[in-house]
Amino acid sequence: MTDYEMICQESRNLSAEEQARVLQYIQQIQNKNSGGKAEREKPEHCPRCGGSSVIRFGHKRGKQRFCCKDCGGVFMVSSGTIMENSHYDEEIWSEAVADTLDGFVSLDETAQRLGMSHDAAFHMRHKILMSMEAREKASPTQLGGISELDETYVLESLKGRKFPENASREPRNHGEKATQRGISNEQICIMTGVERNGGSAYAVTLNRAHPSAGEIKTAFQGHIETGCVAFTDGLKGYGHLEEIADCVIESVDRQEQKNAGTANLNNVNNFHSYIHERYSHYRGVAIQYINRYNSLFSTVYRAKESFSHVADAILHSISAHVFSCWDVHHTALVII
Repeated sequence: MTDYEMICQESRNLSAEEQARVLQYIQQIQNKNSGGKAEREKPEHCPRCGGSSVIRFGHKRGKQRFCCKDCGGVFMVSSGTIMENSHYDEEIWSEAVADTLDGFVSLDETAQRLGMSHDAAFHMRHKILMSMEAREKASPTQLGGISELDETYVLESLKGRKFPENASREPRNHGEKATQRGISNEQICIMTGVERNGGSAYAVTLNRAHPSAGEIKTAFQGHIETGCVAFTDGLKGYGHLEEIADCVIESVDRQEQKNAGTANLNNVNNFHSYIHERYSHYRGVAIQYINRYNSLFSTVYRAKESFSHVADAILHSISAHVFSCWDVHHTALVII
């Protein structure tokens, strides 16, 4: 059996996620062997004005520059993407995106493998997460058909910064439990929605402890499709979603649903397990960054696109705002 035949046989035993990672790795090898051909190819359109009169315009730090004859703007292939103004090439960014989507690769592991500092890996990962969050806002996840809505809770985490003197609780070590039993203000609420039959998933954080009716409406505004039938755990606030969307809210506690055999939240509970598994690996997520990770979970869980397509969209999507290191620490933070 040839090497090619052995690789083909082994690839059939891989999961869809592992196959996507292998394809992405092969593509990176092809790009590297081509001598960075993608860097030298002339873009068809200007990222600033959309004009097609683009010419080569020298080099900057070894990278090809281009000039738009319509607007006079000077740019590079990476202009307008999360790679703009970065000293690292696309191959390094591709590896960082792959580690982020994987969900089980620590920042230190990424930094060591890619030969960068912890801070550089941190900023790179959060620019990727912010890009995913912006992608979610530009094209909100839609929950339709038969869906399940519920919330899950994670402990408040202040990792990465000095513990405030005026905090309402004593500091705790990683792995310690909450000081109060049940759902308290130490618990950060993640409101979630999942379509049945392998559909979309959505997660967002707006509050601590149990969500109010107003917070539930804000969380799912624009995310419920017309005609959706959504099952919940009976929390009364979910009933108010019928005020903002042409949908039907059903409680799994109703005897009619139990008799019909549809009274369950198995899909959304599985999503919760997925989230908690990754939180356990991260050893918590700093509360101010929680919605960035919620966007990651929403994108990766039941992703309709392969990881390679998701990674390509993250790297090459032109954005009206390019995130800087300052943005990582000061923009779109969760304050609750």
